[in-house]
Amino acid sequence: MALTKRGKYWSYEFIFAGRRIRESAKTTSKTVARLAEQQRRRELEKGFNGIEDHRDERIRSIKELATEYLEEYRLRHKAVTFAEYALGNLTRHLGGRMAVDSTDKMVKAYQTDLLQMLIL
Repeated sequence: MALTKRGKYWSYEFIFAGRRIRESAKTTSKTVARLAEQQRRRELEKGFNGIEDHRDERIRSIKELATEYLEEYRLRHKAVTFAEYALGNLTRHLGGRMAVDSTDKMVKAYQTDLLQMLIL
């Protein structure tokens, strides 16, 4: 961890995961530059360890996620009939539930319901 003054602005430099990170803090205050360095290191650590905050993703409904997935699927694939069928079935049964509420029991119950419909 090193702070250096380049011109009138402070820069910080540190090693993270074997790589040298050297960036400008874009400030004339040494204290603010030290805080910027700490925050940047924390951002890198969170991203490296997969600890990013995805709260917005968790509170979305399964129907919203399925719709977004199908839109992207249509861009990448020519035949979308099966995906439309499968996601339509999924949203009919579980569409109102939140993604955060998804559990293995819920998925097994959904699969059991589908198998029972096929048998009848």
